Amino acid sequence: MRKRVIIIVICLFWYIPANAVVVSGLYDAEVPVADQSAKSYKSGLAQAMIDVLVKLTGDRNVQGRQVASALVEHPEKYVQQYEYHNKPVFRDNQLSLEQQLYLWVNFSPEALDKALREYGVPLWGKVRPATLLWLVVSDNGRRDFIGLEDEQGYTALMDSYAHSRGIILIHPLLDNRDRQLLEPADIWGGFMEPVEQASARYSPDTILTGSIEHMLPEDVWKSHWSALIAGETQTWDAQGSDAATVLQQGIDMLTDLLAERYVQTSTYAAGTDVTVVVKDVDNFDDYSTVLKYLRSLNSVSNVDVTTVETGSVTFDITVTGGAPA
Repeated sequence: MRKRVIIIVICLFWYIPANAVVVSGLYDAEVPVADQSAKSYKSGLAQAMIDVLVKLTGDRNVQGRQVASALVEHPEKYVQQYEYHNKPVFRDNQLSLEQQLYLWVNFSPEALDKALREYGVPLWGKVRPATLLWLVVSDNGRRDFIGLEDEQGYTALMDSYAHSRGIILIHPLLDNRDRQLLEPADIWGGFMEPVEQASARYSPDTILTGSIEHMLPEDVWKSHWSALIAGETQTWDAQGSDAATVLQQGIDMLTDLLAERYVQTSTYAAGTDVTVVVKDVDNFDDYSTVLKYLRSLNSVSNVDVTTVETGSVTFDITVTGGAPA
């Protein structure tokens, strides 16, 4: 394996982007199952493996890759723990009293990361952009924001879809301050300047706006979405037979755009030795924090401490994807 050394010097307080978040649950998945039989357990494990691979790679079409076929063949080899539980069903665009049995599975991060590296599959790291969501729904001719106090269950659905793709949503307070700066008509009309002004207080990495409407007599749900990512605005439309479908399409397209930007797809062929000098390490807590962080990165397979000096520590790390990763 060809290796080269790259020197990187960073300061401790810069090692995580200010507003990005460390996403948890990337190696977990819960899938609906018919019962607790061996047959349902086996099929549930296979689907849970696919769901986890989607989160780890950012690729919702990962099922067509060779690595997915290999891992789904014997997913039980990677299971750390599992459990069953019931959840309410979302029906007729709201939560119902009906219950569905789910299988929750937690896979081994070490074993999965190793398998994906062996297949040369790029991983999306645990540190990911936080997305602020402004959602407006038109109901009986009235347009209004949907936030945390959401009787229809749209917010819970969006959070669930975001979790299934491995991203984090931030929901605005929708208090007087928000409403003075931003109106539903601004979202509906696609006016991004007031959106950015109202979003500044939340310091998001990414902003997602969505407007959804139930169109009669066609009985179809239509939506329009805008995403502001790194200063660039992307827009798209979606439609479906219910609100859940268009909400999921909004999250899926957003995540596709984020993965396209942040997943290193061209540099994962081999491991590279990278020397990292971290400054402003003044005590054991600093040292422990940096070491734990470096070892948590998906692209890092090995971390060695080579030099400890006053105010700095030098690490030799093996990185799949090199310095860019």
